Amino acid sequence: MGWSAADAVAYVAHHIETWNDHDLDHILDLYAEDAVLTSPLAEAVTGSEVVSGRAALREYFAAALRRYPDLRFEVLDVLRGTDGVTILMVGAGGNTVAEVLTVGPDRRVTRVAAHYSCSGLGPGAHA
Repeated sequence: MGWSAADAVAYVAHHIETWNDHDLDHILDLYAEDAVLTSPLAEAVTGSEVVSGRAALREYFAAALRRYPDLRFEVLDVLRGTDGVTILMVGAGGNTVAEVLTVGPDRRVTRVAAHYSCSGLGPGAHA
């Protein structure tokens, strides 16, 4: 399933708006039941870089929202692929992050791979 530029940008706008509203149930609706997330931030919050399944995502996302009560994502760019999108953004703690989202036919996220800047080249990047 390919993505047009317009589809990718609209999808990301909805995704980020949902996250920035901090409504946990609406956030979880973005993800498939068996979604898998990998992130260095997840390790800091949960003790593991891998979070699997919607129930575990609920716990992780709730903990992250408590840890960052003013969390707001700022999109810097959207990249499209054949099976998903990559969001380049400023995320938690002001870090520059690229989230690679694999998206199923129902437009729910099946896999997230978060990559955090360590070069200090982007806005808010922390070494």
